[in-house]
Amino acid sequence: MLVSAHLSPDGEQFLTRKQAAEQMGVHPDTITTWVRNGYLTALDGCPPRRQMYARSDVEHAEKLAYEAALRTSGSGKRVERNLAA
Repeated sequence: MLVSAHLSPDGEQFLTRKQAAEQMGVHPDTITTWVRNGYLTALDGCPPRRQMYARSDVEHAEKLAYEAALRTSGSGKRVERNLAA
């Protein structure tokens, strides 16, 4: 899915919570959970109700959350998932 992102002068993409959720294919509340769990932090200087996240940070947070879910699932079964490195 193509999401319109805000760009920094150096070309880095910044996403709102809703855009980040659309990009990752998750519910916006999941982004909030990643923030609460320390996997993702908003950019400095953003107003509290208009937080922005670097796209690369969102992708990294998804990987961290997925790995944490595997560690805590209690299941011996491991599922491969295509996550960006």
